[in-house]
Amino acid sequence: SGAAAWAIPLPEVLARAPGTLEEPPPQVLYTPPSVKDASTAEQIALAEHLRKTGAQFYGAYWCSFCLRQRRLFGAAGSRVLPYVECAEDGYGYRRCPPQVTGYPAWQIGGKFYGGLRGLRELQAMSGFDASVEFPAPPPPPPRPAPPPGGFKPPAVAAASTAEQLALAKHLRATGAKFYGAHWCRFCALQRTLFGAEGAAVLPYVECASDGYQSAAAVCKTKSQVDGYPTWEIGGRFYGGYQSFEQLATASDFQARAAKGLGGGEAEGLALGIDFANAPPAVRMGDDCNLPDGDCK
Repeated sequence: SGAAAWAIPLPEVLARAPGTLEEPPPQVLYTPPSVKDASTAEQIALAEHLRKTGAQFYGAYWCSFCLRQRRLFGAAGSRVLPYVECAEDGYGYRRCPPQVTGYPAWQIGGKFYGGLRGLRELQAMSGFDASVEFPAPPPPPPRPAPPPGGFKPPAVAAASTAEQLALAKHLRATGAKFYGAHWCRFCALQRTLFGAEGAAVLPYVECASDGYQSAAAVCKTKSQVDGYPTWEIGGRFYGGYQSFEQLATASDFQARAAKGLGGGEAEGLALGIDFANAPPAVRMGDDCNLPDGDCK
């Protein structure tokens, strides 16, 4: 009784004891939005086939196109899907392979496929019974009519620093292009990185057909623009949100204080999303071509 009575509890035991040590705040983990629609037997069967054959469906809880992908399977089918959460603050997070360059993405039979995929596409890619027929997806809700001239990207409120404005002018002067869409929040954060004056100078190309000063026809000629935002600098293409330092390096820009971060990165951190390293938002499939308007 003597030695045991005077034994010191292990640190992990003390940590679990209420009131002994300050407990860290609980970590908040996010889950994808739930799917409400009922599943058909065919949708469930395809989802089960994808899981059994080792397919992987990579996405993020905040990705609207991933939600659309899950909705194609209905509620019961979406729960069976071999879903991999790629957002670090998402429930069940797993580090996704480097071949995943956008969300959603599929890995089927050892090959990677980017973008939202229809049921018939997944049926063919995974070798699912070709005789199975799937119900036609419900038509998307009607899109609101654009205002005269088209939809404009969200305004940037913060004032620009001298370095932000200088880099924006440098990108324009050297022939760089910033491809985006008015509805793309990654693009809005990218513009926020330059402040109000800098954002107005950026060599922005609107790829949405209903956007202000739309250049959708130009975007269609750029096969490398398979997600938003995409930068074209010095003949090379860079997909996804780029930091101040990345753009300065890619464009050979020299600034006295190129280490300052704009509001976009601060906002990304506040949301719990790593926008600086996030892949671009990708849209593919029979029902949604990348330059053709708003396919939310």
